[in-house]
Amino acid sequence: MTAPAISVLQAGRASGEPGAWRVAFDVLNSGDEPLELLEAWLPHGRFRADAVPLADHPPLGAGASVPLAFNVGFDEPPGELVENAFVILRVRWRDEEWRVLTRLAVTSHADGSPLAATELITFHPVGFSR
Repeated sequence: MTAPAISVLQAGRASGEPGAWRVAFDVLNSGDEPLELLEAWLPHGRFRADAVPLADHPPLGAGASVPLAFNVGFDEPPGELVENAFVILRVRWRDEEWRVLTRLAVTSHADGSPLAATELITFHPVGFSR
């Protein structure tokens, strides 16, 4: 089964203060076909942001990228590592909906700001477990 080709990386340093950070991620469509971004969220209890609807964004063309910014709840002491955090995207590609799960390891800088390193990206068609 083919799947969309997407990369997700933190874009620059987070701004804000402990407990309330503004964190951006660059989402790159590294495939040959356009895709639509429908929704994004960060579900981890220690690195969390509510779902953001993205259906109003224009389609992301082949090779194009877009920054997505989130208001993230993150309040960890300097040096603390939060494992298994995720950026989850819901996208439409080839007229089908997909979930893109980007697993992150998030480390707290000396000032408490989060630095997210992408560890793995997996793709699942919506409804695949039915």
